[in-house]
Amino acid sequence: MWSVVGAFLFSRGFFNIIQIHDPYKPVWIGLALVAGLFKAKVILEKTARKIAARIKQRPEPSCLFGFMPVKSWLLIGGMIFLGVVLRKSPLNRSLVWSIYIAIGAALFASSRIFWKNWKGFQVGP
Repeated sequence: MWSVVGAFLFSRGFFNIIQIHDPYKPVWIGLALVAGLFKAKVILEKTARKIAARIKQRPEPSCLFGFMPVKSWLLIGGMIFLGVVLRKSPLNRSLVWSIYIAIGAALFASSRIFWKNWKGFQVGP
């Protein structure tokens, strides 16, 4: 899920920012990538490890959405809401799409934790 959402946010931010007339686009994109990769390393990798451990410890059968706690699903709902607010805000469009790039890069980069743990996940009975 993190890989797909991360790729979606990154590509949406990137393809929107390149359409904007802003001479500082490369700077915006570069800063977004640095911020996203920093967030992945400092914050999201720790969370990804906790979720991977939770998946490995889940009993069978389990709810499909039970790989994350309810608190995390509420957080995701809040982030989706904030994304809508951000897009509708009067903020500089380069800033808005840079935030999308940063969040997308962070999610995608930290999703490698799940891929590394893929063999340990149980699928089916």
